[in-house]
Amino acid sequence: MAAALRHEVASRPQLWGQVAVTACDCLGPCFDGPNVVIYPEGVWYAGVTAGDAAVIAEEHLAGGRVVARLRYEWPTDDD
Repeated sequence: MAAALRHEVASRPQLWGQVAVTACDCLGPCFDGPNVVIYPEGVWYAGVTAGDAAVIAEEHLAGGRVVARLRYEWPTDDD
């Protein structure tokens, strides 16, 4: 997943120097992974595939629009 997202970021010159892709192990909700977190907004995506990398890069990183179908909603005490 990280490699796919790096490729998508690298293919968009407007993101060069603006976006860094950092791979890590578990971010917490591993059971819903793979996960992606976009900072500084703090938007979490879950169940992300390599095929979703282009959508995240284009819609969120370049366009500033959250990809609703991938957004992770943290459980609340009411759940």
